[in-house]
Amino acid sequence: MNRSHPFSSIALLGIVFACFALQTASAQRVPGMRNSQFRLKSDIPTPQPLNVAKVPLSHEDSTSALSRLQSSINALLAEHDKTLQKSKTQFGLAVYSLQQNKEYFSLNPAVPLTPASTTKLFSTFAALDKFGAAYTIETVVLTDALEVRDGILDGNIYLVGHGDPLLDIADLEQLSNQLYNAGVRRITGNVYGDDGFFDRVTNRRDYSGDDDLVQPTAPISALSVQRNLITVIVSAGGVIGKPVHVQTFPSSDAFEFDIHATVGAAAKPAKKQKRRRAPGKAAFSISEVYGQKGGKQRFAITGTLPPNSSISRPFFIEQPAFAAADMFKRRIEASGITIEGASGLKQAPPTVSELAAVHRPLVDVINIISKKSDNFCAEHVFKMIGGGKLDASSPELVAKDNHTVHSSIEQLQGSLRQYGIVSASTPTVQVYDGSGLSRRNKIAPITMLRLLDNVQNTPFANEFLNALAIAGLDGTLQYRMRGTTAEYNVHAKTGTHKNVSALAGYIRTLDGERLMFSFIFNGNAVSLYKGLENKLCQLLANFSYYTPKETPSGLDSTDVEAGKEIN
Repeated sequence: MNRSHPFSSIALLGIVFACFALQTASAQRVPGMRNSQFRLKSDIPTPQPLNVAKVPLSHEDSTSALSRLQSSINALLAEHDKTLQKSKTQFGLAVYSLQQNKEYFSLNPAVPLTPASTTKLFSTFAALDKFGAAYTIETVVLTDALEVRDGILDGNIYLVGHGDPLLDIADLEQLSNQLYNAGVRRITGNVYGDDGFFDRVTNRRDYSGDDDLVQPTAPISALSVQRNLITVIVSAGGVIGKPVHVQTFPSSDAFEFDIHATVGAAAKPAKKQKRRRAPGKAAFSISEVYGQKGGKQRFAITGTLPPNSSISRPFFIEQPAFAAADMFKRRIEASGITIEGASGLKQAPPTVSELAAVHRPLVDVINIISKKSDNFCAEHVFKMIGGGKLDASSPELVAKDNHTVHSSIEQLQGSLRQYGIVSASTPTVQVYDGSGLSRRNKIAPITMLRLLDNVQNTPFANEFLNALAIAGLDGTLQYRMRGTTAEYNVHAKTGTHKNVSALAGYIRTLDGERLMFSFIFNGNAVSLYKGLENKLCQLLANFSYYTPKETPSGLDSTDVEAGKEIN
């Protein structure tokens, strides 16, 4: 591709500022506040090594200390053996000392298990390996026009995505302002969305080959906007019998409506003494009409709404690139540029010029993936690994071929082989998606440890490690292990399905020794597994070669949500 560079009120702001100041002041007055948005990293206490006179350990003393740790772990598992068997649990545990270069505990470490969202460790590793920590995800505006003359761009423009999952309306406004500042005042052609960097198999379930849905995920597209979510808002006026008003946020002509809903009379409270059945009323609904052609997404609005009321429903954007192009067209027009053409979906030709661009740091997206276990972002980064320009000459093939995912898997496996994370002597990694929602994914705990070990020798080690959630502070570990020696100590990635729980990361012992660990449980007792993970981390955090520590009492499964699929 040949790219060239051509050519509300002060009072309201005062209220907002006052509220912010009051909120901040309130947070400062409450020293025990745990909300991480009010905590600075400098305020997080660093786990202190045990303050003892350390004398050289004999081999017997060292062996005895490790034996106590292993016995405590085995005793913890034995305590819940009946429940583990009843829930048909398969599990693997592995703990390794980075300082001693020694295995501290293992049980079924080489058994491939469903890892849930700890799969994201492999997706982010492969992405950082391919692109580097300084990489930015680019969304560009290209044109096939030869020049901008007297403010007129005589041609089409193309909004080209490269997988940014966080592109939003503010970014589109920034791009439109760049066009205006470049001197564009009229565009004679069309505004196209170009999603050709990924294939068009946008449904995660389809490209992962899952038998069940697991969890609904918005379409994964090279050109996404507002996380591919819209809200349909239906409002009723004050006149009974009048049609309701329908709009979307964000607004776009990519959506159409069949409106068969009106303003209905407000329901009268029934008298207690008369238990008559209320007259039947038309049920109100907002539903999607499937099978529409031409790229537009249609919704049916039926029933009645009480006067002066409103209701809203969120929906996935089924044609992300088309919707993004139309939203961009609206922002361009709002900036003061006239567009004579329409919006549509089309790949940019080989010879084009660049007019505008926005960039998203890859590490910003990876922080969201690792800390918050964001499935939408994870799938975009996963497909970015195998992304590349599609063959515009075969659109019918492009629509069915999921070659982007195949390429992502191949390159991910290549990264793992390059670093020795998988080899002839190590269990292979089976990955079919980037988020870990796929139950077909299989990873052994020992392979997880190999990744955690090898990543420390990469140029992107700091970015990878700093993105992990911290126990008791943020991300999916924000409410776990609080009040224990594991709080602020564990840096790890969680994993949860209805029948899976996993935790993998790093922890320091009382001696300041750095350990890495991987726990994976498959079975029907997720709440128990979470509690075991918390207790295992406490045992590791309390470990010392110099002073025996008692096993922490109680099994804490803090903040476990039954059936949660996302972290």
